[in-house]
Amino acid sequence: MKNKELQEIYFRFLNLVRSVEDLPSFPKLDATENELLNEVASKWKQGERLLVSDAIAKREIGSPATLHARLKQLRDKDMVTYVIETDGRKKYIEPTEAALKYFAHISNCMIQATNK
Repeated sequence: MKNKELQEIYFRFLNLVRSVEDLPSFPKLDATENELLNEVASKWKQGERLLVSDAIAKREIGSPATLHARLKQLRDKDMVTYVIETDGRKKYIEPTEAALKYFAHISNCMIQATNK
């Protein structure tokens, strides 16, 4: 594929994502929430789970206070859930069904962008 063709696909993808994000039923995520959700989902997809403490320590995404607030917002938006192990000392973060649907919508935008 030529460079110009790849650019066109990318911009179609961006337009499709923006149109989906404007739907009232689509969760509104800020950049930090989006990056944090991607981190949680990537670990989950690899068969791993991210600890709340490890998520809050991701300084490349934001400060601990910001990340703690964003995790709360993601929980309030039903995008992540906490799983507590039997001893209760560790809280893991996992994507919810709503988060998986969110990723499916974004993936569908990628597919549509390449089909034109």
